[in-house]
Amino acid sequence: MSKTVSRRSLIRGAAAGIAAPFHLVTLEAAGELLPFTDYTEEFRVEAQERNPRVKTFDLRRLDSWITPARQFFTFHQASAPTIDVKDWRLSIGGLVAKPMALTLEQLKRHPDRRTIPVTFECAGNSGHAALMNGLAGNAMWTGVGLDSLLQECGVKPEAREVVFLASDMEKERKWQAGGKEFTAPHGRSIFVQDALAAGPILAFEMNGAPLSAEHGYPLRLILPGWYGMANVKWLHAIEVIDRRYEGRHMARNYHSLRKAGAAGGGIWLDTSISRMNLKSVVARVLRKRSGTQVEHVIHGAAWSGESPIRTVEVRIDSGPWMEARVDRRESDAAWLLWSCMWKGAKPGPHTLVSRAIDTRGAVQPTEEELRERLASAREDNAQWLRTLIVPPY
Repeated sequence: MSKTVSRRSLIRGAAAGIAAPFHLVTLEAAGELLPFTDYTEEFRVEAQERNPRVKTFDLRRLDSWITPARQFFTFHQASAPTIDVKDWRLSIGGLVAKPMALTLEQLKRHPDRRTIPVTFECAGNSGHAALMNGLAGNAMWTGVGLDSLLQECGVKPEAREVVFLASDMEKERKWQAGGKEFTAPHGRSIFVQDALAAGPILAFEMNGAPLSAEHGYPLRLILPGWYGMANVKWLHAIEVIDRRYEGRHMARNYHSLRKAGAAGGGIWLDTSISRMNLKSVVARVLRKRSGTQVEHVIHGAAWSGESPIRTVEVRIDSGPWMEARVDRRESDAAWLLWSCMWKGAKPGPHTLVSRAIDTRGAVQPTEEELRERLASAREDNAQWLRTLIVPPY
């Protein structure tokens, strides 16, 4: 869904909107929300009700570090299944010494109960007009440590992968089996060493309340630092295996075409999507008044999957990069919220862009830099050029 638009055309479009009326939304105790000109009728929070289900988060509403569950984005390939928790069990089997079948109540009573903040975004998230980078969110997830459960089961030495199977079913056809049709559960897998790491949990609560159907009730996997497709919803089975899991959403979906090798050369490889890329977004601009004084503040968020974020920088029009202030940062697994004072904002059209820099020195790429090494629409972490008009004041 990635779409490249020239800076000149964006400024021209913004200028064309100067004559339009300005609708400033007053946010309680915050200020006036300035209107972006890059939002179009193509963007809708309820983007697609039927499969694949798509619900976005409007970043103009980013006024809290925690995303309310009702605003958290939703994407799933099949319909949310109806699950009767009285009959539901989580089975853990395969290459384990002690298979288990656990009720939801047993999981809730488990001694290794954890509550962690985790941000994830859909691998297909981008600045495309229909999405506006709204397939991302941050929540507090409560559940049981995955590593504890696997250790209790006793993972055998020959184990290679851990497969997570959901209750939503999909029809498939296997051409290597003579075109045989079959029904298979939605599934994803990770390496054993990732499953036994300290971070992943099996969550039954989101922001202090039971998971809703859309967010995976009664149980879902939470993998800090990974794209959304890995955080399997409606979880009902975990299988430990000694080979690669080649389900539809591992072997044929959620892949990216990437360039490997030295800059300017190398080869293109079709690789599996896993951990999130370094990313920041400009979410909104507020005008604040204090007597005769008026100030403008740019707000946004930033997140990463591999290495912690060191700093976020903001650029206004063609000016220099300015370091943003971190307003809230509590965990490397959760996004940080940042702001930047915009001094001397003049009425008229402007462009804004941010970039994140991690502790290894990696810099969030421009669209052009990203396309030099990524040929797929997914995993889009390009700098997102925003356009807006500053009304007279």
